[in-house]
Amino acid sequence: MSKIIIIGAGPSGIIAALQAVKKHEVILLERNEQCGKKILLTGNGKCNYWNEKIDVTKYQTDDVNILEKILDKTNQENVFEYLESIGIYPRVKNGYYYPYSNQASSIRKILLSELKRQKIEIITDFKVENIYYENKKFLITSNHGKVLQADKIILATGSKATPKTGSDGSGYILASKLGHTVNTVTPALSPLIAKENFLKDWNGVRAEVKISLYINDKKIKEETGEIQLTNYGISGICTFNISGIVSKNLKLNNDVYVKINFFPYFNSDFYNFLEIRNKKMKDHTIEELLESIINYKLMFVLLKKANINKSDKWDDLSKKEKMKLCNTIEAFKLKIYDTADFDKAQVCTGGISLKEINSNTMESKIVPNLFLVGELLDVDGNCGGFNLAFAWISGYLAGKGV
Repeated sequence: MSKIIIIGAGPSGIIAALQAVKKHEVILLERNEQCGKKILLTGNGKCNYWNEKIDVTKYQTDDVNILEKILDKTNQENVFEYLESIGIYPRVKNGYYYPYSNQASSIRKILLSELKRQKIEIITDFKVENIYYENKKFLITSNHGKVLQADKIILATGSKATPKTGSDGSGYILASKLGHTVNTVTPALSPLIAKENFLKDWNGVRAEVKISLYINDKKIKEETGEIQLTNYGISGICTFNISGIVSKNLKLNNDVYVKINFFPYFNSDFYNFLEIRNKKMKDHTIEELLESIINYKLMFVLLKKANINKSDKWDDLSKKEKMKLCNTIEAFKLKIYDTADFDKAQVCTGGISLKEINSNTMESKIVPNLFLVGELLDVDGNCGGFNLAFAWISGYLAGKGV
């Protein structure tokens, strides 16, 4: 029987341990005082652990074809069935899967109970300092000077996102020392930072929008849904879903901006809407035309940006002024200078290249008997359970693969 050591007791590490223990001796190492700490933060404490539409279009990676194999439908079905078999019962909302209790602690408790039931040895407060590969064996040294030996290792250390949970990026260093390539790691699923005087004026407003991301004047991606306007820029799910691309391109010194359509659901363009509304509401001001349509704080920012006085009347504006107002409302341009740091990011973009991984087993192509999973890899998903799904699937494959 081989000895398997899994470094990192997050979702991918735990599910890997639960699979590997069926045939091997398993030791699970965790640098924190307890396992599964980050699970408690997911989905605002509700743990959005899966999504009904898991496919490569919901992820960012340089290796789409390899990711497609990992996310194979059979793998998805096997993992989801396994999660059900250990007691995770879903509540599905708009394709998002939560535990029926709506408590992330339920998921964590089920996983810890299963680790206990399978009699898996867990060593907490164990920070791995180095991994040595000699004579087809791994030697693992800790910050306390302890040395462990293993036949195979699964690296499940997480990324650099939310470092208070123990994700300090040490896994990248360990993998790099063993010969792996680490693609530049930057924050993802994080707020975006702008530098405009009006930001304090729209702070706190939530709006349903379509947001378009431009890199060097080329439109790259669009998202529709709610954003939050803040005193530093923009936040919310739509923003998070483009933030990984933003952080990568800012690192490359590319020009990055977004265009925000504050009325994405109108059947006609906003110009025609105001024309019709003005005919129905004769002799009303611009402010009155926009009444009940736009939040006041946002309205005054938009009018100021378009150089329109709130007391002006639609019929008194020139065609050029009307077009400028409507363009400001439907294509509000905001230059992006940065993303929030790793402490505000939910995940990272970048990491170990999938080209160096066997997609069937998650085994390294560089070092035999080394397996890499979860956020450590250069894969990051949209909001909606996609990152946890990848963690479960990659951990499951590695646990089977050993």
